[in-house]
Amino acid sequence: MEICLTDNVEVKLIDVLLPNLSLAKEARVAVAFLKNSGLALIEGELIKCLQRGGLVEFLIGLDFRITDADALLKLKKIGAKVYCYSNPFTDDTPVYHPKLYIFRGEAKALVAIGSSNLTEGGFKDNVEINAILSLSDGDELLSDTYALYNRLKFQPNRFEPDIDFIEGYGEVSASLRKGERSARSKKDLNELMLGLRKREEELPKPRVTPEDLFGWQKIVFERLPDGQFKTGDIYEFEDEFRRYYPENRNVRAKIRQILQQLRDLGLIKHVRWETWEK
Repeated sequence: MEICLTDNVEVKLIDVLLPNLSLAKEARVAVAFLKNSGLALIEGELIKCLQRGGLVEFLIGLDFRITDADALLKLKKIGAKVYCYSNPFTDDTPVYHPKLYIFRGEAKALVAIGSSNLTEGGFKDNVEINAILSLSDGDELLSDTYALYNRLKFQPNRFEPDIDFIEGYGEVSASLRKGERSARSKKDLNELMLGLRKREEELPKPRVTPEDLFGWQKIVFERLPDGQFKTGDIYEFEDEFRRYYPENRNVRAKIRQILQQLRDLGLIKHVRWETWEK
């Protein structure tokens, strides 16, 4: 594992991302804000990744002011998978604010975690701090990063927007940016936002597929028997798992943690103490 830092002063984030994206077979991005200015800097490499048969996936926050509807439409147009986080202006919905980039190649991955949204400012103009991790597929930290990404992707408020939803979001966003203040405008905007909120509940949510599992989640899930099983049954594979991650000194605790993660993903059920069902 190698670690470096970017601040967009001495080292710009975009100059680190682009060479790694050009080799990626997977590009997974979870950010609070997406703007056309930022997408324009990486769109060409995203298209090349898709043309190589790779996966391009985005988890984007919607705020009606910063995230551009046009950028969401561009991602849909090029064939990227796009999931959005529900309208944050409700008491029961936490604010979605991550900045996580995962570009994985044949045997290595670049992970960027820090303060940069997917905007031109975040990539090269603003003063931002990001930690850049160069990881191999065998690094346990990469497995943990994928688990964190999956937790974001499969939260209950995540949904897959269609073109109509994005266009509706764009209409509200444009009105708010213009600063319309009339009573009629406010009423119309409130109705549009309520309509979008209802559509969120109707739109499809992401479902876990085998390609979502990586590292620990993948190797444990592949060893689970159909039907009910005990936690102790999975301990039988302890030596096998240790060969994947020899630096882990508490494999059994990790197994228990992964079983809980697989439960949260809806892949297994917790029946009772130490008993699960696939």
